[in-house]
Amino acid sequence: MDRRGVLSSILKLAGVILLMAICLGLGILLSSVLIPTPQIAVIRIEGDIWTFTTAPISQALEEAGRDPAVHAVVLEIASPGGEVTASEGLYFDILEVRERKPVYASVDELAASGAYYVASAADRIYAKPSSAVGNIGVISFLPDPDFVDEELYTTGPFKLSGGPQVAYIRQMEMMKDTFLAAITAQRGDRLEIEPEVLSRGEIYLGLQAQQMGLIDEIGSQAEAISAAAALAGIRHYDIVDWTPSLPEDEFLMEDLIPLEGSTAATLAAPPEQLPPGFYYRYVEPPQ
Repeated sequence: MDRRGVLSSILKLAGVILLMAICLGLGILLSSVLIPTPQIAVIRIEGDIWTFTTAPISQALEEAGRDPAVHAVVLEIASPGGEVTASEGLYFDILEVRERKPVYASVDELAASGAYYVASAADRIYAKPSSAVGNIGVISFLPDPDFVDEELYTTGPFKLSGGPQVAYIRQMEMMKDTFLAAITAQRGDRLEIEPEVLSRGEIYLGLQAQQMGLIDEIGSQAEAISAAAALAGIRHYDIVDWTPSLPEDEFLMEDLIPLEGSTAATLAAPPEQLPPGFYYRYVEPPQ
């Protein structure tokens, strides 16, 4: 083969190599666009659980559950619980996400009452040695006895109060039993404590809670994230904060949401104005 033929072959080979490099580069570029880096979504649940604060969290959970880039969800919890229906709503939202991908819970200072109800819906619960966990039960204010007003007419003896005080107490007992049933259903054979003991409403340190089967592991949020990623079958991933912004209501934020840097005691302090209703909530006893 003469020099011209050799040169032509070299140029063809170089062209093929260049074309392959271009195709490889385009393939990498397209894969990064079409196949995003796997994510672990972190969602924080802080302070009291109110209906108006859980709505955006529920939406974030739904979106994270549907997003193909999110391979697992980790809940970071620092809460004394809150409204019964709001806590139950988050519980069911988490169960729905669990049907699609792993959900882990990581307890910071406190996951008491309704916050523990929420955490129990996760696949596994991590907590620190001194995290406060438990306090299963209900608190409320008894309605005032019915009164007679000559100018206000009602069609039934309990139209104003909704029922006698004894019926109100029965409703609280039903809610407590529902709470216990949910914990028993989710923790199953992992529980090392009888329901009648749980129903006393005690709060436990993380180390105690692990021995009782209320949590699974003593560890940090980072360890919970790593374990969730392993369950999801991914090794390289981004940790993305999916925590939604709370509603911008200065009155509610000031009176019902604790300030940053709060401790378990300040988280559990009763709000300034606790509205009437039923609560899965821990209240720090007066010192």
